Amino acid sequence: MRIHYEESGKGNHPTLVLVHGAGGSSATWFMQIRGLSSDLWVRAIDLNGHGRSPDRSPEDVFGSYLEEIDWLVRDSEPPVVLGGHSMGGALAQLYALRHPERLAGLVLIGTGARLRVAQFIFDLLDNDFDGYVEAVGQYMFAEGASEELIEATKAEVRKCPVRVIQRDFEACNTFDIMPEVGKIAVPTLIIVGSEDVLTPVKYADYLEREIPDSKLVVIEGAGHSVMFERPADVNRAILQWIREKAQV
Repeated sequence: MRIHYEESGKGNHPTLVLVHGAGGSSATWFMQIRGLSSDLWVRAIDLNGHGRSPDRSPEDVFGSYLEEIDWLVRDSEPPVVLGGHSMGGALAQLYALRHPERLAGLVLIGTGARLRVAQFIFDLLDNDFDGYVEAVGQYMFAEGASEELIEATKAEVRKCPVRVIQRDFEACNTFDIMPEVGKIAVPTLIIVGSEDVLTPVKYADYLEREIPDSKLVVIEGAGHSVMFERPADVNRAILQWIREKAQV
């Protein structure tokens, strides 16, 4: 399978496989690849059409992404913890429901059991891509985030083809596993920024209530891109939880 991924810490155990959100890439996880690789084998995927992975133009968008995640999970040395942000968190939940035997744990960051996309996002993608990029800068971060961080994120957004971002959000808009999420049978860490307006704390609260073996960590002063804004806090939470819970 021709799928690109970034990795660091090969040979360390366990393996942490990370999945980016809509329109993202493995660059989403730069601070985790750098900050966790002394303890974990960190592998961050570019789903097809994103980053350096060729586009397969799939009819079943989430199905194609799940195939790629499964390939990387099975290519990894167990125990494997699967983590995802936003859309990546939705995919991680679906994967855990289908293949719990392949995972030692699940890390869900800035996501929910249902993801609804506001109509104005689709309108901007259809008519005003520059406006969409500006909206990313406005809604992805907490107030007070550095301008350098926001501009770097906007530059990354521009690297993804509009048609790929559109299909990602269309798939997210149909994602709803609220009736099934309580069947997730692997230990789960849930991380959310206190100022996240896209997948707010109430989404994370619901996940914690429904998933039997779960823990919620709220990172104060961070928005939807919590892994960018507070990487040290996110990394610390992940590593501590893996050591405690993920069969390590």
